[in-house]
Amino acid sequence: MRMKTAQADKAALDRGTVVRGRAVGAARGERMQAMRSALPALPLLVFLSCFLVLPLLFIFHTAISDREIADNLPETVAALQDWNGDGTPPPEVYAIFLGEIGKANERATLRQLGRRMGYQLDRGMNLIQKAGGVARSGAATDAAAARTALTDIDPAYAAPGIWTIVKQHGSPYSTFYLGWAAGFQTKLDKDGRPSMETGYDFRLFYLRTILISLAVTALTLVVGYPLAYVIATSRGWVGGLMLFCILLPFWTSLLVRTMSWIVVLQTNGVLNGVLTGIGAVTEPVTWLYTRTATILVMFQIQLPFTVLPMLGVMRAIPASHVRAARSLGAGPIRAHFNVYFPQAVPGIAAGGLLTFVLCLGFYLTPALVGGASDQMISYFIARFTNEELNWGLASALSTLLVVGAGVCALPFARLISRHSSERK
Repeated sequence: MRMKTAQADKAALDRGTVVRGRAVGAARGERMQAMRSALPALPLLVFLSCFLVLPLLFIFHTAISDREIADNLPETVAALQDWNGDGTPPPEVYAIFLGEIGKANERATLRQLGRRMGYQLDRGMNLIQKAGGVARSGAATDAAAARTALTDIDPAYAAPGIWTIVKQHGSPYSTFYLGWAAGFQTKLDKDGRPSMETGYDFRLFYLRTILISLAVTALTLVVGYPLAYVIATSRGWVGGLMLFCILLPFWTSLLVRTMSWIVVLQTNGVLNGVLTGIGAVTEPVTWLYTRTATILVMFQIQLPFTVLPMLGVMRAIPASHVRAARSLGAGPIRAHFNVYFPQAVPGIAAGGLLTFVLCLGFYLTPALVGGASDQMISYFIARFTNEELNWGLASALSTLLVVGAGVCALPFARLISRHSSERK
């Protein structure tokens, strides 16, 4: 009896081992199948990682990187930790500061330090250059002499402003550039109070960028919806010809199209020639370098990006739905807006979202046809990158633009996903 029980237990154990082995093998097979299914997407993932994710990470890192003070004045930062911010620091701090200024001058990094100090302090660059002159002269032989030399050469060294900045930004990373890009007061005077010096109003630039992008998006939706509807519902050569006209601008570069609008909109251009020729105006109208020109040219450039997503959705809407509504007594307008329009909402949202996000990053068109008050945030990103070489601020502006675009895009993406799932 005991032998039969032992044999039964062994058989059950063997069957359990076999079942577990089969389950493990099945799970392994499913994982291998999933990996093989994902292989076609591997090149796309590598491309996105190299040309999207890594550049964005580099921009984010540059936006929070603030190494000039930490790299050039580490001992001064450490010596200021016990200073409470009132009055001036002890004389020993002046001696340490001058010593590190001399080393920075030898490493040829003094100008970088001065530029960074000038971003946040009135005459910051000038103060660092004066300190470099004192360090090179070798006049400061002890702590008291160092303090006297610096305070004599500029009274700002006898005020807490510069020392407050050195103490606060002794870390390699900070939110200084992000705060500057967000429009917060970051510049101080020699006493450590907010400076009265006015700089760039980045909040106004962001607001201008959003308003222009919204205006262009609204205009393309108003014009693009009936255009996409006609193309989607027409039969024969009419729809094909209209679609060809929509795609035709893609055959010409953006620069050429923008420059052609300059020819059309200038004072002696085509548009003014037509208006004066038909007697609509007596004097040429100023179109170029205005907000109207910026919106008009951006509208022409972005119209295909709005129409094509709407067209893709509209062509998938069965015509029988509207005919069924008409047969039940609904008029053409009611049938369209109660039956057809709700099904076209994902395409409308996708086209509007694509146009809005692309408009946020426009640089070339406002720079060529817009005036000084029409420049969008991308213009200032390019300016700080190429002209002023302030990569930290340019990266911070880019970071806020990317984050803002993502926040705006998320609700629309959810709307598109929800409507698409409902249609299924």
